[in-house]
Amino acid sequence: MASGGYRPAMGVEQHLATSVATNGVPGQKTELQVGTDFPIVCETCLGPNPYVRMIKCRFGEKLCKVSNVPMQSFRWKAGPQGRFKETIVCREVAVEKNICQACLSDMTFGVPVGVRDALLRAGGAPEHGGYTEALSNANQAHYYGQRRAEIDTGGALGTAQRLEPSRELLSLARQIESANAKAGTAFRNLPKLCSFWTAGTCTRVAKGTCPFRPCCGLFKFPELARSHPDECLALVEDLKARGAAKVMKECPLEVRQMLKDAGSGVNKEEVIRNRASGRDDQSKGYVSRSREERQIEAPADASITTLWVGATEGLCEADLVDAFYSFGELKAVRLANGCAFMEFADRSAAQSAADAKYRNLVIKGNSLPLDWARPRGGPAKRGHADEEGVGLPGVLPGEAPPALRPELQDALRSWGAAPAQGAPPPPKRARGGAWPPHAPYPSMDPNRIGSRPVGPPPRD
Repeated sequence: MASGGYRPAMGVEQHLATSVATNGVPGQKTELQVGTDFPIVCETCLGPNPYVRMIKCRFGEKLCKVSNVPMQSFRWKAGPQGRFKETIVCREVAVEKNICQACLSDMTFGVPVGVRDALLRAGGAPEHGGYTEALSNANQAHYYGQRRAEIDTGGALGTAQRLEPSRELLSLARQIESANAKAGTAFRNLPKLCSFWTAGTCTRVAKGTCPFRPCCGLFKFPELARSHPDECLALVEDLKARGAAKVMKECPLEVRQMLKDAGSGVNKEEVIRNRASGRDDQSKGYVSRSREERQIEAPADASITTLWVGATEGLCEADLVDAFYSFGELKAVRLANGCAFMEFADRSAAQSAADAKYRNLVIKGNSLPLDWARPRGGPAKRGHADEEGVGLPGVLPGEAPPALRPELQDALRSWGAAPAQGAPPPPKRARGGAWPPHAPYPSMDPNRIGSRPVGPPPRD
């Protein structure tokens, strides 16, 4: 169901199905297995360099931050300007939740776990199990031991990547992929923030030998961009203008504290477990923003019960009825000029359809725009041009329009004046007759330059 040119990446199941052939050496395996000889990591964490030097640590040197069991850890550098990264969760947790062992993002779509689960359910997919956490050490060892045996024998794997993604999930994944491509170095691969620069005591910044931000010349602060965008922008502009060495000495104390608070506690086991389970603040922020974008503002006029659907070329009335009939009774369906108008019997049915299908209307594989229809006769209720501060064409705001000729004033007065009590109504426009005069435009003035002079026609 990928749209807009976005192609989901490989999930954990596809990674486990791959193997890297090696030279046949007596006493060694002939294939390197993903998960034990090579980590399960996303392409973003590997970095832009196609030739990555992967360091395989000793088994049991690190403990999994989620399951707390000994694991096979790996370490590598994510690009020439990237940081050294390492795996923080074991293979069993990555397979169960379909996540990267380094950044804990979904392997298929590259979004946080909590966002993936929420948007999968928003797309109509049932809640998938297998996420129950074992709390005690004995239960964790037993549970993940069973998972390890299932993976080694090719048993049941995580079901998250087999579910049909929603439109919001694909859209968010496409936005994240585009942002990473424009940034050059992904935010999670940036060099670590120099703690000595934050404290104002870095001695390598003046020499240009400090490999951390911002001493190395990378003025990007994703730690501040999300929570304090104004302070982040001001800090980046100051660094570009004066350099890291001078700004370090004069950086405001509150900005130093913001940087320190943003980087503290990110590697705690509780924080990592919340990220792997989808209970972190970043996932909640993405989900709340997605829900706000899916909300459509209803018109104030309660009599409007019609929805407008665009890009309906190639669709018939039955296709539209199939998409909207479940929300309530449809009074009429009108197709015209590449769009359609769905008129419901009552406002509550139209409101339910608008809330459910806004930015989520897909018919025959095509995503269609949806909005409330305007009332007949044009846009919603508008005031007079002078009341809205919009003048007539050719007349500057606050400038009085030119006076009408006497015959136009008499005609406008006769058409616009209310009939006296007992007097006959003004005559209606006959078929083919002239419309009543309206508000004068400057171009209607016959005395303007280039117009015909007023007066009797010249004699021959």
